[in-house]
Amino acid sequence: MTRSETAAAQSSALRDTSWLSVAAIVLIVMMLGPVAADITGKVGAVVVPQANWMDVLQAFLLALLVNTPTLIIIGVLGDFAGLFSRTGEGEVFSSRNLKALRNAGGGLIWAAAASSLIVPTVLSWTTGDGRGFIWHVNDLALGTAAMGAAILGLSHVLAEGIRLKSESDQII
Repeated sequence: MTRSETAAAQSSALRDTSWLSVAAIVLIVMMLGPVAADITGKVGAVVVPQANWMDVLQAFLLALLVNTPTLIIIGVLGDFAGLFSRTGEGEVFSSRNLKALRNAGGGLIWAAAASSLIVPTVLSWTTGDGRGFIWHVNDLALGTAAMGAAILGLSHVLAEGIRLKSESDQII
């Protein structure tokens, strides 16, 4: 395989990642619908029988809290959409991609923490139980945290690749 054929194959592979950006955007839209419906349902249930704005605000904030892990995942998908879009355009070893990868890894860890510790604990405190910290760790939360840690690990690999590319570009 000649050098130009290798470059063409790499370019084609990078262009193929652009569809992942579209897939991430589709997932974002698909996830926002149920979140909006859930928040609307919880707030609407309060608005109809009562006119007290504090009750409406409390219902909205509790609905937002319950949906926090999903909202974090939506943010992670946004990071991936940008990453895949830039990679499809040929921008691979860049600080923007490194930042997106680090944000996505951290976001997955935060989503796992929110679903297994933060949301259950705050709900316990706001419903009157107030019984310390609640741990609802399940396989999905552990897997999400593990994927976040793996992506953070990959971000270190990308950072080293960026450093090596920079050194290589300076030599040439």
